Amino acid sequence: MKKIVITLVLLLMSLMIDVSAFAETTSGYSVSPIFSEHQTTGIENFFDIRWTPLATENFSLRVTNNTDTEQVYDIQINKARTNKNGIIDYSDVTPEDHATLYKLTEMVQLPNEVTVAPNSSQEVAGTLVFPEKDFNGILMAGIHVSEKKEENNQSSVSNTVAYNIPFVVRGNIDERPAPSLELSELNVNKFSSDTYSVDVTLDNVGVNLLKEVQFTAEIRDEKGQLITTQKSKLDITPETSFIYPIKLTSDLKEGNYSMSLYVQHNDENKWNFTKKFELSSEEAKEIRGTTKKKATDWLKYVIISVIVTFIVSSCGYISFKRKNR
Repeated sequence: MKKIVITLVLLLMSLMIDVSAFAETTSGYSVSPIFSEHQTTGIENFFDIRWTPLATENFSLRVTNNTDTEQVYDIQINKARTNKNGIIDYSDVTPEDHATLYKLTEMVQLPNEVTVAPNSSQEVAGTLVFPEKDFNGILMAGIHVSEKKEENNQSSVSNTVAYNIPFVVRGNIDERPAPSLELSELNVNKFSSDTYSVDVTLDNVGVNLLKEVQFTAEIRDEKGQLITTQKSKLDITPETSFIYPIKLTSDLKEGNYSMSLYVQHNDENKWNFTKKFELSSEEAKEIRGTTKKKATDWLKYVIISVIVTFIVSSCGYISFKRKNR
């Protein structure tokens, strides 16, 4: 009886646990910055350099190979972008906009790769050359370092660790320009396997890092009835076009809707955006189906939890009775 109960418990628990969440990722190497002359005092984990006209900054990376074999590491300079999850992403290889005046991804020069001997470290030298003019603003990029793999040995699922070291350049004019935020697009898309969202594309057109920006969003139907509301706080990188997703958690019918978005940065900078959109019958049906599936999955896990709790309690009760016979 005891063996049967244990088997049932393990079987039911296997339905509830996502094994991939326990997958361990180990790193056989590490990366650390070696700072330049104009590194901001007190910042030790990433590059933070003050703009110095006509200067050439010399900096380095220290790549340490902790394995017993020679390794090759790829090095990329990517623009820092706020991604759809509200996180600053340093691994996006999309080129900077052609209209950008100062492209940090082109100003920073580093080798594309480095070879490091077993159980040793290698310094990788880099340079940053400043133009002759002053600069008022902030530029942000990231140095992305990853272990180079042979193409024929790459699997569809990779647990390779990548290191991202932020690279920030601050203008030599201390007073920052007034920030500007614009709404450029709105679409309804799938956010995840069980969620849809109204994706609002916003453009931070200035060279400002907007920290701890507060978002308050509302979706209403054509009668003005509130469908969903959402609040969040995130950082917006300079000169970035990013998507702010408003998750749809309710059953929706086809028809016309309106989106209202209130954005606040500090006490001085506030923006209000409104935009109407329409849901087709196909889109509404898909959203309702996804929402219903999510609710069904949630109910399934609740039922399984109750069953497991009951079996475990019964097992303990049976054991208690046997001990007291």
